[in-house]
Amino acid sequence: MTYAELEPKEVFSYFKQLSDIPRGSGNERAAAEFVRDTALSFGHEAEIDEANNVFVRARATAGYEDRAPVMLQGHLDMVCEANRNVKHDFLKDPIELILEGDTLRANGTTLGADDGVSVATMLAILSSDDIPHPALECLFTTEEETGLTGMRNFDPTKAKARRLINLDSAGEGEATVSCAGGVRSHVHFAVVKSPHCAGSTVLRLEVAGLAGGHSGEDINLGRKNAIVEAVRILYAGTKASPVRILFFEGGNRDNAIPRECSAVFAVKDPDAFREAAAAEIAKIRSECVPDDAAFRAEICAGEAAPALDETASLSLLALLRNLPNGVHGMSRSVPGLVETSSNLAVVRETADGYEIVVSSRSSVESRLDDMQNRVECAAAAADAGTTHISRYPGWDPMEDSPMQRLYLNTWKELFGTEARVIGIHAGLECGLLKGKLPDMDMISIGPDIKNLHSPDETLNVASLARMFRLVCAMLKHS
Repeated sequence: MTYAELEPKEVFSYFKQLSDIPRGSGNERAAAEFVRDTALSFGHEAEIDEANNVFVRARATAGYEDRAPVMLQGHLDMVCEANRNVKHDFLKDPIELILEGDTLRANGTTLGADDGVSVATMLAILSSDDIPHPALECLFTTEEETGLTGMRNFDPTKAKARRLINLDSAGEGEATVSCAGGVRSHVHFAVVKSPHCAGSTVLRLEVAGLAGGHSGEDINLGRKNAIVEAVRILYAGTKASPVRILFFEGGNRDNAIPRECSAVFAVKDPDAFREAAAAEIAKIRSECVPDDAAFRAEICAGEAAPALDETASLSLLALLRNLPNGVHGMSRSVPGLVETSSNLAVVRETADGYEIVVSSRSSVESRLDDMQNRVECAAAAADAGTTHISRYPGWDPMEDSPMQRLYLNTWKELFGTEARVIGIHAGLECGLLKGKLPDMDMISIGPDIKNLHSPDETLNVASLARMFRLVCAMLKHS
């Protein structure tokens, strides 16, 4: 089967058209205009606000005029990640779609099914004359992946609906009814570099081949963090020969577990360093879960450049080692659900030092406060500063709400099995929208999407077809 033969044709056609439009977070204007113009072409009301959110109103179909309106919602932006050997300009190049059996992926980049499937689903419904529904409000938000900026700036007075189907989940047969809150912490480590010292050997460490993944939904899978492992290797090597850091960089996105990290450093005894580092690399390899089977850590010759002194180098490594990363607590009420976590997400050089980003999540506000304090303490010990930004609330569930019952009953009617409602350890825009519209009854659903926020992202095309059937049936029964 070719891509053009996939059903429902309208859904996959719109997904392809959207994939041709660069839409990384902060670069959604063209995608917003495409959505607005498409909605207008079918006679709906559509507008773009100052945050580039698109809000569409569609009249009820015949016989549904007296029913309460429903809102459908998802985000326009996507995480832009590419494998290191892939040349892709996310500001210009379309996503190259590859269909393999029942699986859709991209060619070495993120696919953008998160959350392009929501956009395609809403546009397919808006373009159809054959789907019965109450009055619809379709909200397409922006910069969800980098701080929920679009939803933060959405004017809630536009919304008349008090029933919401969010389309930003990634598991078939499950409706999300609660999520974690989160915050992004930026640590600034100021340094002064001096000329590289004579008599030292410059080496380069490359950590790669890790699976990475979503920093919330995949944080409990035991996958390695490339930054953490690079620091672990370098610190083990310092016990044999002190290092001077010339360069250190890892990770790209605060909501993605880092898959790659690079460091350039100088040592006086390269043989002793390599021996100690090799022993640590072997330990790390023995600890890897199957997802990280392709892990590799290679040390080769590097190029000389200005460097931190030994004291500052050790301080940077200690700071990175002390910053919290991983799962810090499990839910006491939902078995198997992570309550609190953090992701050492990004390290990048700045003009006067290093910027380090830690993304923390928790379904308990006091634990989120504590995670901020832990980052501050680790930073203070290294005489570094901390700024917390983009904090967002979690979403507390309504017990047995009408939307939950509608979802469960419709699923069973269509597919003959029992669906379930769950909480997740990822952030959703539902939390912010609930704060704006406390009486909104909401659920979040989606098809099977794997390895979100990484170039290994895949979409099960049959599950998207079933999701479309489900949404249409829920609207019919609304």
